Amino acid sequence: MTAMISTNAQPGTASSDAAARNSARPDAGRVFRPEVQALRALAVLLVLVYHIDPSVLPGGYVGVDVFFVISGFLITGHLWREATTTGRVSLRKFWAARARRILPASLVATVGTILLALVLLPLELIDSWWRQALASVLYVENWALAVDAVDYQAANNQPTAFQHFWSLGVEEQFYLFWPLLVVLAVVLWRRTGGRRPGASGEPAGPAGLRVALLVLFGSVTVASLVWGVLEVRAGNPTAYYSTLTRVWELGAGGIAALLVRDGARPGPVRNALAVAGLAGIVVVACLYDDATPFPGLYAVVPVLATLAVIVAGRTSGPGSMRTITESWAVQRIGDVSYSLYLWHFPVVVFFAVHTGRSPRPPEVLAMVALSFALAIASYVLVEQPVRRARYFRHDGRMLIAALLAMALVAGTALLLPARANAIMRPWDDRAATVAAEASARVAAGQVGDLSPFVDGRVAIYPNPQRIADDKFPGTEDCLVNGLEHETPACEYGETENPAATVALVGDSHAAQFTEPLLEIAAERDWRVVTYLHGSCPYSIDRRTSDDPALVEGCAAGNAQTRQALRELEPDLVLTSFLERTAMEPRGDEKVPGATGLAETWRELTGDGAQVVVLRDTPLPKADAVRCVTDNYSDPQVCDQTREEAIGGRQKVPAAAALAPGTKVVDFYDLFCTESRCPAVIGNVMVYMDQNHVSRTYMHVVTDRLRQELPAGP
Repeated sequence: MTAMISTNAQPGTASSDAAARNSARPDAGRVFRPEVQALRALAVLLVLVYHIDPSVLPGGYVGVDVFFVISGFLITGHLWREATTTGRVSLRKFWAARARRILPASLVATVGTILLALVLLPLELIDSWWRQALASVLYVENWALAVDAVDYQAANNQPTAFQHFWSLGVEEQFYLFWPLLVVLAVVLWRRTGGRRPGASGEPAGPAGLRVALLVLFGSVTVASLVWGVLEVRAGNPTAYYSTLTRVWELGAGGIAALLVRDGARPGPVRNALAVAGLAGIVVVACLYDDATPFPGLYAVVPVLATLAVIVAGRTSGPGSMRTITESWAVQRIGDVSYSLYLWHFPVVVFFAVHTGRSPRPPEVLAMVALSFALAIASYVLVEQPVRRARYFRHDGRMLIAALLAMALVAGTALLLPARANAIMRPWDDRAATVAAEASARVAAGQVGDLSPFVDGRVAIYPNPQRIADDKFPGTEDCLVNGLEHETPACEYGETENPAATVALVGDSHAAQFTEPLLEIAAERDWRVVTYLHGSCPYSIDRRTSDDPALVEGCAAGNAQTRQALRELEPDLVLTSFLERTAMEPRGDEKVPGATGLAETWRELTGDGAQVVVLRDTPLPKADAVRCVTDNYSDPQVCDQTREEAIGGRQKVPAAAALAPGTKVVDFYDLFCTESRCPAVIGNVMVYMDQNHVSRTYMHVVTDRLRQELPAGP
C-alpha cells in the first residue's frame, strides 16, 4: 500500500490550491495531492470488489499496481527533496517515518486477525495461517507465497487472512533498498561537483543529482521489467509475488517524481491525461482476469494509466473530473485506503472459511460495511494518533518501538500453533499407538469392510492435522507444476542391469503410485523412470483450462515426455491422471479426450511397450481433512458417496475401447463400498487433501498392483 504524505493543507482551501500549482515539481515542498488521494480510493475499491466477488471486476487486482506506482512517486519525491535541500539523506529518519506510517495499523490488524483466528479458525488451517502471520509481521509474505507457488501440493492451499500482506512486503523491501540508491547518487553527485546547501562556492545545482538518480533508477526499473516479462512468459509461478518482478512499477513512479512538471501543460491536456488514465485503470480492471499473464507486459497498462493521472496533476475547467475526484467521499476513502486494505481481506476470508461459498448480496453489503467500519476505527484510533504523537517523533525511539512491537506481534502469532499443539498432542499419542499395526494392515490390503476403526480404538494415523506431511515421494524434484514447460525424468531401482525398464507417466495422480511401484521394482530388479507433470494428463491431445499458461505448459511437457519415451524404449509403461481433467474435443467426439488418450497408448504399444492404465483413485469431499478434524470420533460423517467419488469417469473406458492392447486396472474396492468411500479406513487417514490419497494409505494398492503387473515384461 502507499505511503501517505501528511500536510495541513486540505482540498478546497487556499493553501491547498497554492500547493497544487507546484505539486508535481520535484523540488517543491511537501504538498497535498488530491488526485493521488483519488487514485488511492479507486485502487482500494478495485481490490475490495475483486476480493469479494472476482466475477464483477476480474482484473481488480490491478489496484495493487496503482498503489505501487503511487508509493514509488511519493517516496522518491520525499527523498529528492531531502537530498536537494540538505545535501544528504538520513536513512534513520526515512525508515523511522516509514515505520511510523506503516507499522501501527498493520500490526494492529495482524494482532486482531490472530485473535479472531484463535477463536474462529478451523484446526486444520492453523499451520498455514500462523506461518503466513509470521511472514506478514516480518514483511516477507510475498516470498512465503512464492515458495508455496512452486510447491505443487501447497499451490492450491486456501488463502489465509494474511495473504494480502504480500504487497506490503514488496513495498517494505523497496523502502529498504531504494533510499540506498539515493544515498549512492548523492555521493556521486557531490564527488562530481555538487555542493551541500550553504557550502562556500556556487553549487552545481541538482541537475547532476537528477541524472545520477535517473541512471540508477532507470537501470533497476528496466532490469526488473525485463526480468518480469521473462518470468511470466516462462510461466514461473513466483513472478506474481516476487519483488524482483514488481519493483519496476514502484521505480516507474520514482522516475516520474524526478521528471514531472506541471507548468508546461495547458488545462485541456491535463484533463485529457487524467480522464485517459482513470479510464485505462477501470478498463483493465474489467478486461483482465486471473488468466491474464501478469505482471509482465500486461502490467504496463495500469502503470502508465496511473502515471497519466499523476502527470496530469490537479485538473480544472471543461472536462475536468475534479468534482468527482476531490469530492468529500472520494477523499475520505483515500484517507482510510490503507486501513481498508488491511482489514477487508480478513473479513472476506473469515466469511469464506465459515460458509464455503460466495456471499449473497445482503452479505456483500454487510462485508463492505464491516470493512469500512474497521478501517475508519483503525484510521482514527491507530494511524492518526501514532503519527501525531510527540513521543514517536523521535526517530530512534520510533525505530526501537517498531522492532519491539514486531517482536511482540510475532510472539502473538505463535499462539496459533500453541493452540493447535494442545489439541494435537493427544492425537499424536493416539496415532502412535496404532501406527505400526495400521500401516502393516493397509500395506497387506487387509482393509476388511472399510470401517474407520479396528477393535473400537478411536485413533487415526497419520494425525489428521499432520496429514500434509504424509506426501507421496518425489514432490520436490520429480513432480513439477503444470505451468512448467519441462517434465523431469527421475530414475530409480536397478540401473546397471535391469530385468526390465518401466516408465511411470502422468500427473500428480500418477505420482501417487510411485512408492508402490518402487516396492515392486525392488523385488523384480526393474529400472523405473518417472515423467510426472502436475495437472497434465499424458496425452497427444491438449487439456483445457482457463489458464492458457497451464495449457501450454502441459502441451510442452507432454511433447518432451513423448520424445523421451521414444528414446527410453521402456518395456512397460504405467500411466494415470486425474480423470475429471477436461480435454479438448475432436469434432463430434462423444467423450472429449478419449481419442487422444487411445492414440497415445497405441503409440506406446506400437513402440513395443506394454501399457497399463491405472484408474484414478476415488475423490473425497473437498473438505475431507477439515471434516475429519472436526469429527475425529465419528469420521463416517465425512464419507463421500461412491457416485460422487468415481462417477462420470468415461474417458478411460472409451479410450481403452479404442486401444485394445491396453490393460486397465482399478482399485475402487480398496477405497469404496458399494455406496460410500470413507475418509478413514482401518485407523488410517485415506486422503491428504481435496484429491490426493495419503502416502500411508496409498500402500493399499501395492499387493493388487503386484498381481496385475506382468512379472517379466
